[in-house]
Amino acid sequence: MNKLREILREALPEIIGGLVVAAVLAIVAALRASIGIVWTAVLIVAGVVCAGCVYLAFKRTSPRRRGGRRTWKYPRWRRLALAGLVLIFALTLGGVGYYLYQRGQPPRKVIILVADFDGPEPQKYRVTETVLARLRAATEPYDDVEIRPLRRAITEADGSAVARAEGQKCKASIVIWGWYGLAGETVPLSVHFELLRSPEHMPELGSEVKGQVRTMTMAELTSFTLQTRLSAEMAYLSLVTVGMTRYTVEDWGGTVAYFSDALSQTEQRVSALDQGVAFLYRGTAYIYKGDFDHAIADYDEAIALKPDYAEAYTSRGAAYAVEGDLDHAIADYDQAIALKPDDARAYNNRGVAYADKGDMNHAIADFDQAIALKPDYALAYYNRGLAYHYKGDLEHAIADFDQAIALRPDYAEVYASRGIAYADKGDLARAIADLDQAITLQPDDAEAYNNRGAAYAGKGDLDHAIADLDQAIALQHDLAEAYNNRGIAYADKGDLDRAIADYDQAIALKPDYARAYNNRGLAYADKGDLAQAIADYDQAIALKSDYALAYCNRANAYVRAGEKDKAIADFKKVLDLSSDPDLRQQAEEQLQALGVR
Repeated sequence: MNKLREILREALPEIIGGLVVAAVLAIVAALRASIGIVWTAVLIVAGVVCAGCVYLAFKRTSPRRRGGRRTWKYPRWRRLALAGLVLIFALTLGGVGYYLYQRGQPPRKVIILVADFDGPEPQKYRVTETVLARLRAATEPYDDVEIRPLRRAITEADGSAVARAEGQKCKASIVIWGWYGLAGETVPLSVHFELLRSPEHMPELGSEVKGQVRTMTMAELTSFTLQTRLSAEMAYLSLVTVGMTRYTVEDWGGTVAYFSDALSQTEQRVSALDQGVAFLYRGTAYIYKGDFDHAIADYDEAIALKPDYAEAYTSRGAAYAVEGDLDHAIADYDQAIALKPDDARAYNNRGVAYADKGDMNHAIADFDQAIALKPDYALAYYNRGLAYHYKGDLEHAIADFDQAIALRPDYAEVYASRGIAYADKGDLARAIADLDQAITLQPDDAEAYNNRGAAYAGKGDLDHAIADLDQAIALQHDLAEAYNNRGIAYADKGDLDRAIADYDQAIALKPDYARAYNNRGLAYADKGDLAQAIADYDQAIALKSDYALAYCNRANAYVRAGEKDKAIADFKKVLDLSSDPDLRQQAEEQLQALGVR
């Protein structure tokens, strides 16, 4: 027994080295099929080096006499060998871990795996070859799609489980498989278009590509009509699927390209996924690209193919609305609602169109219906809040903005709108708090900076106001309202030249900006330039004939210029136009001072 222990102790380094090499070779054997010759060679070399390090680190000398001590045979190399051993193990384990991690990642390409179609005389009828050739030709322009033949059939007995397992081995997104038979003059055909990685918005495919048996004629098989039709259908569905992956990541150019190629594959209707769906999604991609004419043309095609396609009417209505054709938009929403009365989106969109036309009552009624159909519809609450705000009903507006924020706490636009509503109520502290939150959520929102600047100005904090308005202008150089608001802040600070320069810029950007003309008139009046002030008030009134404040300011300028009759006429106009108590009181007091009873 002692002798055996001594032998084992003597051979321990070689045993450890052999075990290490065996472990490395086992890893190689497990991964060999997929890592390639180069990495196999690297792992083998690593194993051999590792065994050498073990030998150098642990090899001992033989005792010089019986029972004597054994020493390290290579003491100078031992420390280096131990460090090498640790390094090689770390690198090997890290490399294997990285490889396994990479294997678990989704493929960079969309892999379409095509099994051999199971059927008689495959070399004669060439069903598989025809499908592969058409798919390769259809996807040739795209380097993110790979067509891969499985080179064996998946039978009906194997079923979907085997197809999906084969697909997972190849990291495929799509597996195409099926069978055909001969039954006298008829040819039964079963096709499976198996989606392993279905894109987020992928429409439901019909039973025609889920194994439902179709019946073709023998003549269609022998004339290759069946093969041509089947290959075109598979190419169409494959390109649509890849197009939907581009749609999901908002690659609108890629979406248009894939759907265009899909629609070019066949002029025959594909019952598994009607081409109307492809036109709908391509139209939506055109919308996001800003190409509304092509979008409307695609929606026209979708509706021509599917006259009861409610979603296409809703989408076309949205395209018309963006183009400003509100009557056509509302007509399309009407049709969508007639076809699908529970479509909350159509009601919401129609409400927006009515609001854009200034018909707030119809707009609010539509938003009510959208919310009744979908109580968690944050966008509808937001839009209804805007409509109430426009009507001057600030309490209802704020309540709707509250609800929208409760449903979507990260909804920056709603915080900004609620801030404006609070400002209009005179609650400037809450207004600023909401606009702070809007800017935190969306730091590049020039409108929020502009509105917060206006709120600070209302509180008399002109330095903060000007800083915010500077930021708004830096973010959006053509924001006329920010120049106007900064002009007001400069005027309140007494810096009339800067105020006038900002009003000039606001008017240059927005020539019909009546408020900026009125404000510039005030600045000129404060500088004593009454002629220029009156000219600006004239322009403000020409742009907005019911602008009571401009009439009042012009009347005051006429008083200072000694033009009593013109002043009296303008103060009377203020009383005709305005219900504001402060403005009316000012006009009445001035008329009394001018001797009018």
